[in-house]
Formats: sequence, structure tokens, C-alpha cells
Amino acid sequence: MTLHNEPTNQSPQSPSISKKHPRFYFSDGNVVFRIEDTLYRIHRYFFQRDSLVFEAMFSLPVPVGERPEGEAEDRPIRLDGVECRDFDHLLSLMYPKDFGSYELSTIEDWKSVLKLATQWDFDSMRKLAIKHLALIASSADLVILGHQYDVTQWLLPRYIELCVRDETLTLEEGRKLGVDTVVTINLIRNQIRYRSNLNRHKDAIAELVQSVFNTG
Repeated sequence: MTLHNEPTNQSPQSPSISKKHPRFYFSDGNVVFRIEDTLYRIHRYFFQRDSLVFEAMFSLPVPVGERPEGEAEDRPIRLDGVECRDFDHLLSLMYPKDFGSYELSTIEDWKSVLKLATQWDFDSMRKLAIKHLALIASSADLVILGHQYDVTQWLLPRYIELCVRDETLTLEEGRKLGVDTVVTINLIRNQIRYRSNLNRHKDAIAELVQSVFNTG
């Protein structure tokens, strides 16, 4: 996470002038973030309570004679490298429209949460995203996300599923996984089918997959 002070000498005509988020800009918010060209005024309590990264950041002393970052619109905390779409999905969990259901429903929605929760050490939100992605994402998707966001518990069972299922990898799965992984999976599939010593025993298959993909 990169934090910047927002310049205070911009004129209203400046091309980088910010707009207020239509939903996540609260009059009683006590911290202002800027992402892309959008300002968010929210409550630091949730970030300080649930994120190790923000807890550490907000505990830093303010230099004498300076205003704290995030105190006002002209001095927001800039979150560079973050997309509004991802931040909106994260905030939808903190500020739900309906406490009985989640607004997030797609793999991309929950991937946004997993991405930022991992980056900023939101442990409970990371666990929530992992739970929901495991229910809706394919084995190929979970292998990719597992490597990308260090969800190690997905890797071995999902690799095994790709290796033992009757259906071959689809073209879409192959494109996602990449040539090296596809070739390796196909080699394991051949061994499972034709090597009599494996005899399709689940423990032997798991050991083979674990050794090849180093998922231990």
C-alpha cells in the first residue's frame, strides 16, 4: 500500500480533481481515502479493528505541526494501485445494504475481497472470501487464486480433482492454467490411468500430485 499526501493547491479546474463516492462518503466519517479520482469518507474504526496494516498505520504519531493524513478532503490518504471496484466490494461487507445477504455473488466480486483482504491483512474478510470462492469457483480458478493469494489449502485437493476427473481440461481451463501446468496435469492423468502400481488409490494419487506440484 502506498500512501501519499494529496496536494492542496489544485484549482477547481484541475484535471485530477476528485469526486465523492455516491455511496461510501459519509458525513460523519473520520478518515478520507482517495482511490483513482474518487474520495471515500468512511469510519476508520473498521480498518483499525480488522486490518493489521491499517492498525499499524493509524497508530503512527503525527509530526508536530502537521495535520493527520486522511483528516480532510484536501489531505486524503491515497491508496495507489487499488481500483475503486475492488474497494467498493470490500466496503460492501462493512456497510451492507441488507444484513441478511451479501451483495457479492460472482467469482470476480469475491476475488476483489480476497485481493485486498490479503494485501491489507483483513483476516476475517480473507476467510470469508475463501469460504465463498470455494463454493462458486472451478478447480482451475481455485488453483490459480490459491497460488496468487497464498490459499494453500485449495491447491492439493483441486489439483487432484483436475487430475482424476473423467473430463479432460477444457480450452478455457487450459488458457487460465498455462501450458506448463496443463502438460503436467495431463502427464499425471496418464500415469493414474496406465500405471498399475498406482491402482487409482487416493493416497497414491495424492502423493504423486503433491510431489509433482510441490503442494506439501
